[in-house]
Amino acid sequence: MPLPNTLAFPKLRAVDVRPAKDQPGAYQLADPSGIAPVAFTVSGATLAILSRMDGKHDRPDIQVDFLRRFGRMLFSDELDGLIRQLDQALFLDGPAFEAHLRGLEVEYRRATTRPIHNADALGAPTEKLGEYIDSFLNNGPGPGGSATGGHETPTPIGAGQVVGLIAPHLDYARGAPCYAAAYRSLAQRTDAGRFVILGTNHFGRSCCVVGTSKDFDTPFGVVPHDGAFMEAMNQRLDTNLCANEYDHVREHSVELQALLLKHLFADRPITIAPYLCPDPCGPTGTAPREGDGVDLKDFAQALGALVESDDTPTCLIAGADLSHVGRFFNDDRDLDVENLRSVEWSDREALSHLEAGAPENFRAAVADRNNDTNICSVGCIYALATALNGRASAKLLHYHQALVAEHENCVSCAAVEFTR
Repeated sequence: MPLPNTLAFPKLRAVDVRPAKDQPGAYQLADPSGIAPVAFTVSGATLAILSRMDGKHDRPDIQVDFLRRFGRMLFSDELDGLIRQLDQALFLDGPAFEAHLRGLEVEYRRATTRPIHNADALGAPTEKLGEYIDSFLNNGPGPGGSATGGHETPTPIGAGQVVGLIAPHLDYARGAPCYAAAYRSLAQRTDAGRFVILGTNHFGRSCCVVGTSKDFDTPFGVVPHDGAFMEAMNQRLDTNLCANEYDHVREHSVELQALLLKHLFADRPITIAPYLCPDPCGPTGTAPREGDGVDLKDFAQALGALVESDDTPTCLIAGADLSHVGRFFNDDRDLDVENLRSVEWSDREALSHLEAGAPENFRAAVADRNNDTNICSVGCIYALATALNGRASAKLLHYHQALVAEHENCVSCAAVEFTR
C-alpha cells in the first residue's frame, strides 16, 4: 500500500534524542510536548535517516543519502514502513498528528480547570504539602547557594511594596533557597489582588506569547484566572493570546507559582493571569521567529501600561530558571568548581542589568554570547523587567546553583524582587 502524498516529504517533529540506557549504540526519541505518549528507540543508522526527515527531502533523497553514508541500499518498503511507524506514533508532522492535537485542544478547552500536572515536583504528598512549603520558606536561603559559597541577605519585611518577583520554576526541593528568598515575606509586602504569572514555554508549539483562560487547580483549592484583565490585554494587542493555550497543559513554570500563591494567600482572594513567553535570544530578537504573532516587547509594554491604568493592585511574577549546564543537557563542560564559578559569573553579570534598570541590556547580554549556558527563561524575565521598567527598582535577593553531580546536571536560579 503506497504512502499518502502528505508523507512524500516526511518531517520529523521536534524531539528529544538521548542514548538508550540499556542498548549500546541505540537512541531513544521522546516528544518533549508529551503529545506523542510513547518513546521510540532507534539504531544509529535509523537516526541518520531521521536526520533527513526535515520536510525538504523526499524519499528518493533519503535513500540516496543513506547509500552514500552506509554503502547499502535502503529499500522503499523498509523506508515506507519506518515512515508509517513514525506517523502512527505521532512523531511526524502531518494529518494524523494534527487531528490528534485538535482533539486534545478541544478536550483542554472543555475542562473547567487546569489540573496540577507536575505533582512529582512538589516534594511532598498533598496532605503534607502545606507543612513542607512552610518548612522551606521559613528556613530561608542560607549560605552556600553558589559555586563560590556566597549568598545575599534577603530584604527585611517592610522594605518597599513588592510589585514584581523573579522566582525559580525548579522542583521545590532543588529550588528551595530561592523560593524562600522570593516568597517568604511576599504576603506581608504586597497588596496585590492579581498576580500576572509569566512562565517559560518549554514544551509548546507557539513561538510567541501564550495565555490560558483556565482556572488553576491546586491542592489548596482553585486559583481563578482574571478573564477581564486578559481580555483587556487581547484588546490592547488586537489578538487572542489564548489561541494556542494547549501549550499550558504540561507547563510547570506557571503551575508552581500558582500553587505557592494559593497557599500563601489562603485568606486573601486573588486571581492570576498566566502567560508563557518565548525566547528572545534568536535572530529575530523579540519578534516571533516565524513572523506571525505578538512581539514580546510589545506584549511587555502593553502589560505594564495596563497594570498602571488598572485599579486592582497587581504583582508580576516570572517563574524563571537560569543556566542549564552539564552533560545531562548535552553540554560538554565538567561541573567542577571552576566551571560552575564561570557560570555564576555570567548569570550574575546578566542579572546586574536588571538591577541597573536595563532589561534590553539583560536580553542582549545573553543573546550576544549565543546563550552559551542555556538560560531557559530569558523571555519571561525580560517581559517582567520591561513591563516594570521605570516603575520599580530591582534587587537580587539570592543566587543558587542546584547541582546533581551523579546526573552531570546543574541548574541555576535567582530570587529578584522589584519594589516601589
